Amino acid sequence: MNTLFKKIGVSAAAFVLAASSTAMAVSAEEVTVDGKHMKNGNIDVFVNSTNSASKFALSDSQGQHLLYDCTSRFISSVDGNAGHLYFSDCDLDESTKTITLNVQYNNTDTTATLRIVGNTVTGKEDTVEITMVTKNSDTVDHSVGSRIMLDTMLGDNDRAPYRVTGIGEVTTRIQCSGSEVPLSYNTFDSLTNPKIVTAGTFLPGNAKPDIVQFTNYFISDSSELIPEVDTSRALDDSTVNAIWKERTLAPGQSLTCRTYYGLSAIDVSANTELALGANKSAGTFAVNEEGTGYENVSVMSFLQNTGLFDLSNVEVTLQLPNGVKTSDGVTSKNYESLVTGSGVVQDSWVLTAEPSGSERNVKVIVKAKSDQTGEVEPVQLSFVIPAIEGADEIIETEPTTVAPTETTTVPATDNVDNSETKPVATPEEATSKSTPDSTTGGKTATDNNGTVQTGAALPSAIILAVLIIATSALYFYYRKKQN
Repeated sequence: MNTLFKKIGVSAAAFVLAASSTAMAVSAEEVTVDGKHMKNGNIDVFVNSTNSASKFALSDSQGQHLLYDCTSRFISSVDGNAGHLYFSDCDLDESTKTITLNVQYNNTDTTATLRIVGNTVTGKEDTVEITMVTKNSDTVDHSVGSRIMLDTMLGDNDRAPYRVTGIGEVTTRIQCSGSEVPLSYNTFDSLTNPKIVTAGTFLPGNAKPDIVQFTNYFISDSSELIPEVDTSRALDDSTVNAIWKERTLAPGQSLTCRTYYGLSAIDVSANTELALGANKSAGTFAVNEEGTGYENVSVMSFLQNTGLFDLSNVEVTLQLPNGVKTSDGVTSKNYESLVTGSGVVQDSWVLTAEPSGSERNVKVIVKAKSDQTGEVEPVQLSFVIPAIEGADEIIETEPTTVAPTETTTVPATDNVDNSETKPVATPEEATSKSTPDSTTGGKTATDNNGTVQTGAALPSAIILAVLIIATSALYFYYRKKQN
């Protein structure tokens, strides 16, 4: 049985790692500045010239929207007084690939930057680091909070839905607080037939936002620090709010807020009957703030019966290298049947790594099989485990698998997500702002590696593969920072 196995490049965001010995080499690319645009061969970052350059936008190299035209913005709150920031100056620096915005607001100085950074998975500079640093410039304490609002629009869909790590598909408004705040999310032009997929990621630990909202533009565009979220209503004109609550800053202290948004790739193995996809939230187990261990990494798998007959005894399995485990000890899951016409089955695992005295390059192998298809081509995900001084050496062994403990029947027409899923409400009456004309184009462009270019129309076989991977690889740009 022939198997199609490709790495499919889609318009998706990635968290990226700072250049180091543990990171894949990233090809440096020249950027050009054209008015308020800074772009390279992958992405185009744009700030508007009205309202003193207070808003920004993002598109891919083919002009497909990743954020709506200059409606994403920064909000600051000082001593309970929140407001939109209207920046007094805007500098586009080709040498640092950074757009810098500055403003004084209520006894604080805020510097916002949009910086094009490298992606250690794709090897390209195709991601934007969005940073907001607010400094108490007064001689007395002030309470300071910040919000970064991203007005997502993919292609010509200004009502783009989300898939959130640990939650699943999100088409209604939700708010995540504290430990519920995800490290990553994906946005799609369509959940059923995606051609453009984006994603965003937040820093872990103390740098993580206090609140993340997946909500509506007309709610998000208010000047409030924490807009009210009605969880019974549909997203409609979708936006993401990353919110850092007010905290006391002494004179000279700063609050730093950061998120990432850009492009990435997805690993897919498509069989004629059983299609398999997998991705990872980061390419490196980043060392934690204490320097004694690593931040966790998540892996997601996607299965779909793309054939004409039901599949029985379907199994998806992780094979793990020595020193890498799942948080719950389970690495294999069974489905009694996967009927024809059923939706995508999603499983997620949280991976932990034991401290290692030397840097390791390891692989996690994602496998799938059924009685009818046998084992399909696996997907291999590569990770870097940095060295921790004083830790023991890890002996390399063959990857291990733990047998599943239960089986599940997947009915027809269901989109199954085995992480916690929020309820989906009946869509409300349409509400959206005016949008410019935008077309996807009907040509398919591929490179020598079988990579489908961003915004290209996908051939039918690739569309089947993309249906099982309605999420994208997210990758970590982790550098210790104090708030």
